[in-house]
Amino acid sequence: FAGEVVEVLGRPGEPEPDFRAVVWHRRLPVEFPDDVAREVEAIVAPEPGEAPADGSGVPWEDLRELPFVTIDPVTARDHDDAVWVEAGPSGGYRLWVAIADVAGFVPRGSALDREALRRGNSVYFPDRAIPMLPDRLSGDLCSLRAGVDRPALIAQLEIGADGAVRSKRFRRAWIRSRAGLHYGQAAAAMAGDAAALPDPDLLEPLQRLAACARALETRRMAAGAVDLDLPSPEISLDPDGMPVDIQEAARTQAHRAIEEAMLAANRAVAEHLLAADVPAVYRVHEPPPAEDANDLRRVLASFGLVDGRGRGPLSSGEVAEAIRRAEGRPEERLVNLTTLRSMQQARYETENRGHFALAFEAYLHFTSPIRRYADLAVHRALLASLAGGEAVQRARGGRERLASVAVRVSYRERVAMRAERDMLDLKKCAFMARHLGESFPGTVTSVARQGLYVTLDPFFVEGLVHVSSLTEWVEFDEAGHALVARGSGRRFGMGDRYRVLVEQVDPVNGWINFSIEETLEGDAGDSPDGPPASA
Repeated sequence: FAGEVVEVLGRPGEPEPDFRAVVWHRRLPVEFPDDVAREVEAIVAPEPGEAPADGSGVPWEDLRELPFVTIDPVTARDHDDAVWVEAGPSGGYRLWVAIADVAGFVPRGSALDREALRRGNSVYFPDRAIPMLPDRLSGDLCSLRAGVDRPALIAQLEIGADGAVRSKRFRRAWIRSRAGLHYGQAAAAMAGDAAALPDPDLLEPLQRLAACARALETRRMAAGAVDLDLPSPEISLDPDGMPVDIQEAARTQAHRAIEEAMLAANRAVAEHLLAADVPAVYRVHEPPPAEDANDLRRVLASFGLVDGRGRGPLSSGEVAEAIRRAEGRPEERLVNLTTLRSMQQARYETENRGHFALAFEAYLHFTSPIRRYADLAVHRALLASLAGGEAVQRARGGRERLASVAVRVSYRERVAMRAERDMLDLKKCAFMARHLGESFPGTVTSVARQGLYVTLDPFFVEGLVHVSSLTEWVEFDEAGHALVARGSGRRFGMGDRYRVLVEQVDPVNGWINFSIEETLEGDAGDSPDGPPASA
């Protein structure tokens, strides 16, 4: 075939060419159309005391006296949510979750609304984001910035000491966040360090938030929730956008506290809309298909984590218990990955089918309307339920359109996830390209037919030791999760420790290949099936 060059993206490994390559490959919309820009420019920021201009009929109350705080990553580009916890009756908690009132700024059917749906969600890269909404909204008018009056939708939950939600109430209100904290500050405060906070008066409520979250999590896990604690990379960049370090991202007590608060709010809104018979976009996660469930049982049984003689699909509680038992063991990562791969991908639907992994009978996304259109659709449904009467009837009449929204945002979510994964692979390759020919200690974290996947000690980077680079012919022992040398019987398995050489980096395909330089003494190769490994 003959062809012509239509665009030169640049040199792989550099920030701008990598960004352009991912945008081109995934067909991501970057610039906003002119009609959207004109609409955004014409938006007049509302003031407390004014009626919302969206015609919902639901007024804003004034809750600016409540000392909400936002807790986000240091690099957060928008602030969807703020939280506050008070002491409740009988040792319980009153949890307030405030979410940016995006529906008040995005008229249904407007050019801005159509473009937000076209994008479906924001896309986040290590050095930038492609927002669902223009920056004037996502970074300013909708963002719950500290010390600024902002409209929000509020979930007020009365939670018992046992983590059970006793009652829930929803309202639309003005709030004023008292502080914008990052996760490190909040985690330090939850551990008792008041010096980490801009205001020491925030210490007690943050510790109360942590206690409330523990109660919620304990109850959720007891119900059989599956908590796949898969680590993610945190990439440090220099001023030019080049990666200078890659480490495992921290997951602190503060991260867990915000996660639990958001899960509780999302679940409460789902239950409310179901009871009100107002159509909504639910987050659906169904149990694994039969074949995948059987494969999962076999893998878990091979590690003694479940009864291999059992029949039928595993319950979420059985899977959760297996994951808990694998914690700290060499196979922990494989167990988590195998469990993840066995699961069906969560999606959006207008029919509630429950959420298998969370062990919730009803669930949806309410807490991130700045970056997810599904949440914006849920906000509109919630406002209709609060308005009642004709608003509810109109919402019920829009069920068919809402179904098409669910299909669209499910598709766009998958596109965004692939784009974000593409960029992470490019950044990892750019980083490891600087270390070609160097050797590092690492641990085998997964074994496949094609070779050993080794995660390095100094960097949170995984690469492949391909079978072709091994000095012996090997066969894949799928049941034993190892490669076995034909002659010596030597086993290469999970948890083995090696010093590996960075042999090849392919940014186009996202490959990082290692070769084994030496076995780290006492950590690998001492299987009774064969002689000790040698360098």
